Amino acid sequence: MLPAGIAAGALVAQLFTSLPPTWLISSLAAAALAVLCFARLRWLALALLACLWSLWNFQVRLEDRLAPELAGQILSVTGTIASLPSVFDEFARFRFDVSPSEGAARLPESLLVYWYQDWPALSAGQRWQLELRLKPPWASVNFQGADRERWYFAQGIGGIGIVRQGVMLRDSDSITSVVQRTREVIRHKVESLVSDERHRGIILALATADRSGMSHSDFRLLTLTGTSHLLAISGLHIGLAAAAGLWLGRIAIWLLPVAGLGRGPLLISLGGGFACAFVYAALAGLGISTLRALLMLLVLMAAIASSRSIHALRAWVMALAGTLLIDPFAPLGAGFWFSFLAVAALMAAFVPRTGILPWWKNLLMAQAAVMLVLLPVSAAWYGAFSAIGFIANLIAIPWISFLVVPFVLAGVATVGISSGLAAGVWAIAGHAAGLLMICLEWLAGLQGELIPVDNGNLPLACLAIAGSFLLLAPRRFPLRVYGYFLLSPLVLPKNNPVEQGELEMDILDVGQGTAIIVSTTRHSLLYDSGPGDGAEFNRVADTIVPALRRQHGSGPDRVIISHADLDHAGGLRALLDRYPRARYLVNHPDSSGRNGCHIPMNWTWDGWTFRVIHPSQALPYYGNDSSCVISIQSGRTGVLLSGDISETVENRLVLDGLTQHRVLLVPHHASNTSSSGTFIGQAAPFYAIATASLGNRFGFPRKEVLERYDAAGVTFWWTGECGAIRLQLSPSGGVQVSSARRTEKRIWRWPAGRHCP
Repeated sequence: MLPAGIAAGALVAQLFTSLPPTWLISSLAAAALAVLCFARLRWLALALLACLWSLWNFQVRLEDRLAPELAGQILSVTGTIASLPSVFDEFARFRFDVSPSEGAARLPESLLVYWYQDWPALSAGQRWQLELRLKPPWASVNFQGADRERWYFAQGIGGIGIVRQGVMLRDSDSITSVVQRTREVIRHKVESLVSDERHRGIILALATADRSGMSHSDFRLLTLTGTSHLLAISGLHIGLAAAAGLWLGRIAIWLLPVAGLGRGPLLISLGGGFACAFVYAALAGLGISTLRALLMLLVLMAAIASSRSIHALRAWVMALAGTLLIDPFAPLGAGFWFSFLAVAALMAAFVPRTGILPWWKNLLMAQAAVMLVLLPVSAAWYGAFSAIGFIANLIAIPWISFLVVPFVLAGVATVGISSGLAAGVWAIAGHAAGLLMICLEWLAGLQGELIPVDNGNLPLACLAIAGSFLLLAPRRFPLRVYGYFLLSPLVLPKNNPVEQGELEMDILDVGQGTAIIVSTTRHSLLYDSGPGDGAEFNRVADTIVPALRRQHGSGPDRVIISHADLDHAGGLRALLDRYPRARYLVNHPDSSGRNGCHIPMNWTWDGWTFRVIHPSQALPYYGNDSSCVISIQSGRTGVLLSGDISETVENRLVLDGLTQHRVLLVPHHASNTSSSGTFIGQAAPFYAIATASLGNRFGFPRKEVLERYDAAGVTFWWTGECGAIRLQLSPSGGVQVSSARRTEKRIWRWPAGRHCP
């Protein structure tokens, strides 16, 4: 009961949206310590202490973040590269642990550092003196999709640094640095010995938990087939490493004269098993799944060493409590929930049952149990699940577990002995993984996109998880039938969030760029694709797709790319791959045969008229001034999407008879080249919304622009300060507005601006 109390208290702390004052945490902790003296209340006292422990850690981490007043400042910072550097086409990125004594400026313990242009050879463990332009760990915040600020908080990243120049000092000799350098040695060996890029990426992911070598297309393939968890170093991989260690321990027992030392041989064997498992977990970065597996292995081995039997559920609870005490931030990652609930599903499916079943029935039962429990978890985190996930995992789990992983581990074990032997072993692992990926590609082709489900809210997700475990209960369990009712909200058709006759507009927070979803009852339009490099990097998968799933569960009817700049068109290629059936209107000098957006295009959806009012088809491409400008009207309500037009085009629109629009997308991210007083007066918006990131290098929105809108009596919002902004508009002129930072408050999230809706 005591470990369960610790786990329950630590999990309750995750529900807090703001932190209580420090004096209250201290007072409650003192009271809980006093209550520990009473045996009947010990469970409650431990739960309270675990909750307070988590909250105190949250407070410490919040205080460690870079102060906003240091944003944009350039400081000299000394520290150590604390992660495997990830190298991309445009930059190198790494975690940088700051040395304690850095002068008057209080800096976070860890920074995420980006090195653009002419970066040197970087290795984990190197000490550098870097001149960095700093900013707090600000990130995009949306109603759906990835939460980068949560990731920063969970990883202990207190700030972002952009390198201006640097001087390497020496290598660090700390244990952490040694481990990281060992990981890097293995990475270099894999990169030099495995020629195939796909094979190399998978081997690195399984050997060192380094996924930087995998392409976005392979990541998407694993997501579509529900098999992405197979690349997370988990219990199976740790178990295989432990088995190898037990075997080595038995060899040591045979070689050493320890046969007559009582329990000595057993302890040597168990110690060898745990040592190998720990080394592998350290090389894998000690993630949540590895930590959980290590703790459960430790509990099991302790029970064996003491000649005691321990129930699987007890070991699971002890591992859960231990993980939460060691890392109170673990529940902020999806891996924590997938890892622990998958193990719980297996226990629910097999532990209560008696009798021996054929291996294939056990395999099917295990797969079905895990898929059933993880369905609501997937819905809560991603709002979708894979229809072919069951079949894909039925093939992939044994293939990865018993063919790929053993050869990967064998390569790691032999690379220091013989590079040729390691290369041969890794070649077998790579070809096996490649065959699996080909099979998954075929399965993904049968499914298409993920199936959207209603992710609802936290209580709904918890009830759905409870329902899945009820369905795994023995058939005679009296409450088993209620599992169907608790799971039913996930499989019922999604409610359309847009009422008949209304218009919903989501101005997504994609950083320094633009992506807007406009939805009527039966249709949706995507205006711009957000920033990207035109190739692998973009904001489509983590931001745009989750937002589109909420609307209609499918792709957009139309995609309009206002112009060719990469902060508007960077995700176009990814959109074309994902939504090939959508109609594309692309204002781009190289549109590859796709239709451009130009006057006099117009169409009507559910009572709302969409009209292109710029540019003319007769005009050549002029960059920003060729932006597609769209007017959306119904009754007394109008929306103007303006792209990056300058004052020149604004004046032309005014001369052409620009009408009033209740909502205006501020031209060119609120730069001073746009938003003239004449244009603002003619459009006469009630609300003006700019898309720009916090702390962007352009200084958008410009102060003079803000003053012009303020002088006109226009309410001004921008995504960097407010996160995504959602407007629900009716033809009668009614407007309901909400912002992600205001409505989706979390402990780790930077607060919304004072004037955000």
